[in-house]
Order: sequence, then structure tokens, then C-alpha cells
Amino acid sequence: MSRVARRRDPETTHHIMCRSISEVQLFRFDDDKVKYLQLMALYCKKFECSILSYCLMDTHVHIQLDPQGCDISKFMHGLNLCYAQYYNRKYKRHGHVFQGRFINKVIDVDDYNLIVSAYIHNNANDLPDFRDCVHTYYFSSYGIYLGNYSDNYGILNTDFILSQFGNSPETAQVQYAQFVTSCNNVTQKDKQFEIIDSYIYNEPYEYRSERFIYYRDLTPGKVIEIVAEAFDIQTPNFIKNKYSHSISEFKAICVFLMRCLCDYTYTDICKELGNLTLSEVSNLTSRGFVLIQSEPKFKNLLATTT
Repeated sequence: MSRVARRRDPETTHHIMCRSISEVQLFRFDDDKVKYLQLMALYCKKFECSILSYCLMDTHVHIQLDPQGCDISKFMHGLNLCYAQYYNRKYKRHGHVFQGRFINKVIDVDDYNLIVSAYIHNNANDLPDFRDCVHTYYFSSYGIYLGNYSDNYGILNTDFILSQFGNSPETAQVQYAQFVTSCNNVTQKDKQFEIIDSYIYNEPYEYRSERFIYYRDLTPGKVIEIVAEAFDIQTPNFIKNKYSHSISEFKAICVFLMRCLCDYTYTDICKELGNLTLSEVSNLTSRGFVLIQSEPKFKNLLATTT
């Protein structure tokens, strides 16, 4: 039976859930969860997207992802593949770690973002040590929302959700905590909007969208043109010269931006530039990512190209 095509909608948020295969505990120890969060931070930077909420359980993961224009399949494939490789190396095993494809639900009704966030943050109620005190569970973003923990991984956008509950951070945190508590034991399929209607609409409420979207419909030629201008290069087409080491940084940043903003695969980039192998494109992508993250003179390039 053919698989149903995944609904992507890169400009809307998604509720994503992935689970380990039945005979595997996805996170055996806390440092496994730390590793997953570190990888999630890495891929958020690589794909220029952010997380609205998350909860890491022993056998599965919930993520409320704001793709900001990126391809969620590529994001999740890279994240879960890297974690599976780490897991198999650490525990000296082979084979699959995750159970099939990840599940995603497009959140195409604005208010549903709130109920999904509450649902994810209430997941820790299933853990005996955190029943009725989900705000103390470190591997959920709820504690960060309430100011109990810092976002040490730099992946979380709390402003988008909290801005719906009040203008001041203190008021928003209190109102949001009450909302999450009121959603306890309510499933996504049950009364999804009944709680929002009774809780939110009886209070002063104004929906404000503060999400940022990178429009990733640029052509490779446009990317090369913009980066060439930043490098003060007059003839950007010589990027296709395989042996031109003098433009290695220029080429690395162009390749990274093609991956990030043109939604190009390694194979697509090889065809576009020519004279490159898949491994060379992979290395250039990694180098371009490091350059943009670490060099002040390159950090504005993402904003310039969007």
C-alpha cells in the first residue's frame, strides 16, 4: 500500500510526535534526552526554525515546531537520524530506533496552537514523579515558560504563546499556567476548542501573530548574487570553478544558503554548481553553517536573503 503524502504547510506550525520501536526505550538515561535537545538546537540553527513547545518522554517525543518556511521532513529526518546514530553507537546496537515515520498534525487554526502547547506540557503527568507537578519536569519546555528553567539550548520561542495571555511577562505566565492546568486530562481529539472557548473568550483576548517566516523560494542564482555582493565579488559565476580555493568561504556560504533557503538537496546543488561530489557539498554546507553562526560579518546574510 502506498503511503499517504505528508501535509507540509511550511508557513504553519506543526505538532510532531515520534516514537521508538516497541523493543527500544528511546531515552535510557537523562543524558540521552540532553543529547536529543542538543541535536534539536543544532538543527533549529541549520534550518532557521524554532520550537514553541516540547516534551521528551521515555519512549516518545512531542514537538510543536514553527518551521518558519523550512521543510519539516528534512528537519526531522536529520534530527532523528543523528540521534539514532548516537544511540546505536552508545548502546552497541544496529537497526532502527524510531517507529516508522514521525506523525505530524498541521496547526492551521490559530487558537489550536494554545491547546497543543498545553497538551504537550501536560504529558509529564504520565510520569509518577511529576504527576500534578509537570512544571518541574526538566525535559519539557513548560518550566522555561514559567521561568523555572533557562532555555540553555536556545531553541524555544515562548513569546508567541505567552503573548496571547497578557502584555506583561508576569501576567502571561500566571494566565498560561492556569490555562495548562485547565487543559489537564483533555486529549487533542476531545473538546479541542471547548476549553479555549470557556477559558480564553471569557477573558480579554486578542490574537497577535508574532511569528517570523523565512520565505524559501529563492533561486540559487539569486543567493549567489546576494552573497557575491556581500563579498564584493564582481563575477560570481566562477563559483563553479572547482579549484578556486580563494573563494572557499564564498562557496561554503552559498551552498549552505541553497540548502536552507532554496530547499535544495545535496544532489540538486551538485547539479546546479557542477564539479562537486555529495561529500564535498556536505562539507561545504557544514562549513557555511559554522561561518554564518560564528562570523559577525556573515550573520546578516540570512536576513538579507529573505
